[in-house]
Amino acid sequence: MVIVVFGVVTLVFFILRIASGDPARLMNPPGQQEELVQLTRERIGTDKPIPVQFVLYLLGLTRGDLGISFHGGQPVLDEILKAAPNTTLLAVVTIIFSSTIALVIGIGAALQANRFFDRAVLVYVSFALATPSFWLGMVLVLYFAVKLRWLPAIDMEGPQSFVLPVVTLAVALTPVLIRTVRHSFLETLSDDHVRAARARGIKEHRVIFVHGLKVAAPPLVTLIGLQLGLILAGSYVVEFIFNWPGIGKLTLDAVASRNFPMIQGGVLVAAVAFVVVNFLVDLAYAALDPRIRLNPR
Repeated sequence: MVIVVFGVVTLVFFILRIASGDPARLMNPPGQQEELVQLTRERIGTDKPIPVQFVLYLLGLTRGDLGISFHGGQPVLDEILKAAPNTTLLAVVTIIFSSTIALVIGIGAALQANRFFDRAVLVYVSFALATPSFWLGMVLVLYFAVKLRWLPAIDMEGPQSFVLPVVTLAVALTPVLIRTVRHSFLETLSDDHVRAARARGIKEHRVIFVHGLKVAAPPLVTLIGLQLGLILAGSYVVEFIFNWPGIGKLTLDAVASRNFPMIQGGVLVAAVAFVVVNFLVDLAYAALDPRIRLNPR
């Protein structure tokens, strides 16, 4: 896990400094004297050789110091801690909503295999997979917020503010979940233990929601964890569209202003979150499926 996070941090650090422009020049008005631009470089630390900057950055990380924002002079960690709860809340609501929808629709499609509902679900899955989140978010804003004025377009203004961002993320997340639930249930319903349960006279709803879910839950939990990357990536776009005060918007604003420490902090938090959640998913998968054993190494 540490190697993955270190690799991401290293890659982002050097890409920003090699491929990006000079943040000191951007922070000064056009035509500013070179001496004043150089003073800005010294103040933000970009006057030093890149390897020296990297070593200083790593030393700061060992102390929990993510650096100081180029704009505003606030510690990056403080800014991220302010934004993290908003991103976390959006992700949790999206996962709960998407998982619930996927279970209901996926089970229904499996029970109605090769019928109208099942075919309609497969059509939805195909269209949803091909729908860009950025385009969908803009359409939802224009129709439900601007034209109908049913929902707020931007910012966090109460529970109704979650509707459009969550729907935008859910449309990207649910197709894969629905397809997995449908496939798992189709296999489960033909298993011997399900046939035996039906032969013993167990009610159909109990067969589906007890025996079926027991088998379908592990791959669904694993997939939700793997889809965290999609949620994190999608949240950057969604937070930008809906002006959601989370880590995604914070990072994209930093990209526009070449605020290196803030970009690095946002990417670092996303990488750590992705690695930790996937580790927890492995533990959950092992707990749900006794046939799985974690590698002791």
